[in-house]
Amino acid sequence: MKKVLFVLMAFGMFGCTKVLDIQPLDRISDAALFKDKNLIEANLLSLYNKTRFQELGNQENFRMGNLAGIGGEARPFGDWQDPFIVSFRNWDVSTGAGLFDYWEYTAIREINEFIAGVGNSTFEQPYKDQKISEARFLRGFIYHQMVKRFGGVPIITKVQSENDPESELFPIRNKEAEVYDFIGKEMDEIAPLLPITYPANDYGRPTRFAALALKSRAMLYAGTIAKFGTVFADGVTGIPAGEADRYFTAALEASQQIMNQPTISLYNKIPSDPARNFGQLFIDENANPEIIFAVRWDAKLLKGHSWDNLCTPAGFTSGWNSNFNVFVDFLELFDFQDGGSGVIPRTQFVATRTWRADSLFGRRDPRFRASVYYPECTWQGKKVFFHSSTIYTNASGARVTSNNETFMIPNSVSAEFPDGFFGRGPARNTQRTGMHLRKRVDESLVPAAGSQSSTDFIVFRLGEILLNYAEAAFYLNRTEDARAAINQLRRRAGMPDRATITEANIRQERQVELAFEEHRYWDLRRWRIAEQVLHNRRLQGFDFVYDFDVKRYRVTLRNAESQARTFLPRHYYFPLGIDRIADNPNLIENPLY
Repeated sequence: MKKVLFVLMAFGMFGCTKVLDIQPLDRISDAALFKDKNLIEANLLSLYNKTRFQELGNQENFRMGNLAGIGGEARPFGDWQDPFIVSFRNWDVSTGAGLFDYWEYTAIREINEFIAGVGNSTFEQPYKDQKISEARFLRGFIYHQMVKRFGGVPIITKVQSENDPESELFPIRNKEAEVYDFIGKEMDEIAPLLPITYPANDYGRPTRFAALALKSRAMLYAGTIAKFGTVFADGVTGIPAGEADRYFTAALEASQQIMNQPTISLYNKIPSDPARNFGQLFIDENANPEIIFAVRWDAKLLKGHSWDNLCTPAGFTSGWNSNFNVFVDFLELFDFQDGGSGVIPRTQFVATRTWRADSLFGRRDPRFRASVYYPECTWQGKKVFFHSSTIYTNASGARVTSNNETFMIPNSVSAEFPDGFFGRGPARNTQRTGMHLRKRVDESLVPAAGSQSSTDFIVFRLGEILLNYAEAAFYLNRTEDARAAINQLRRRAGMPDRATITEANIRQERQVELAFEEHRYWDLRRWRIAEQVLHNRRLQGFDFVYDFDVKRYRVTLRNAESQARTFLPRHYYFPLGIDRIADNPNLIENPLY
């Protein structure tokens, strides 16, 4: 058992005990650990901390953009940043899964030790049931993180000993279906033992509905892998197609239980302004009825993150900013608010045609406006600019161009531009795609260089559950149920109802509603369409030149990436890698590697 470190406050507590009999002064024995609820809680918190609920890491938390990068939603400002590098990775056995590796059997062992220790303790049974159920939730989440990366992985639920037989010390991989079945069964067993709610605003511990949310997600993944995938190595990867409906039914039923819970509802505190309402969903931590489970952050307790510092537009912060640039290819998923397609033929983006910013962006799905910074959108009471240059008529009557971001166009101060209009927008705003990621950024903050934020990261929310339900219902031929769930989200967003529903509608709605929430890459993989969407694609951005005389933009396309992406059939699973298989020769590598 991993020991919990502590500071010894008084040496005298040991009296005259012989030196050789004293326990290590910086550690707590296993026996003592499970006799004190405070120590049990501290140990459990360390297990939460070791569970990978979101992508993190790197110097400025750049890796928070890894899944947006590899999923084709947005790219980072610098080609040297990890979210850019991983987008072009051609995975192979020599390097394994790289930054997306997650083979967390150290945490699994510690969770198994915790479960055994609490189970053998003398505390009251309801207390033991809850703590063990929290640990099993974490274990189930970790197994889902591993199975969606690698397919079948060894299922280990007991504390291993060096005296165990080799077959247990060097386990083979379970079938992919067995891992998903394990997760579903675990969540069924612990859900009744977990609280329905915790004290107000405590979203960081699993309730009954967090367990059901994990089941909802995992069963949907399993169903689509069965429906669209291929079985290899007797099911080590892939799930037989005949199992699809069983998993879809399990996903639908778990989702339905959450949807029927009266304390959980779609966030709708600002119904008169759908864009602002949707933006606040990710910021409001005061009795937010949509959040089911979240990672809790608190910069005052030295547990903060850099999301606001990275995403706030240039000109509004002195630190890292404007870091995640949204692709035109992803913009096209957001329809216009009247229901019209968000895809504008790319042949229309030529230098001889001009556009109003509002016609390109301001009339789109309010979820776009809440999720993306675009030319002339408002932030903290001012407009954000993305133009690379300005054409205007000078005092001599000549048409000239300025690309100087400190040069104010003459006579440009007006009600439309109270601070004047400059030859170029801030450089970091203009160099990549002409749009930046806004979702989950707190407009009330003015982050300074290196500052940390406290906004929680939502892991499960009702919006996802409705989408899980809709997708499962659709594949079970319950199309009206699917349409009703999708339209709940569209009404909240101020979008017109769908009169009919298709697979394409459901997938589009999921990508729009859950944009930049670390879902899209995994969805493209489980739908088995990542080759179509990502392979051999060089995603694009906009270049904006402002014609000041007519107050409109000349919009052209630019390559936002220096090379084409690669997504091959083998990439639906990451490789285990030669080092991992050398450690355990009973493991087999994933197909096509």
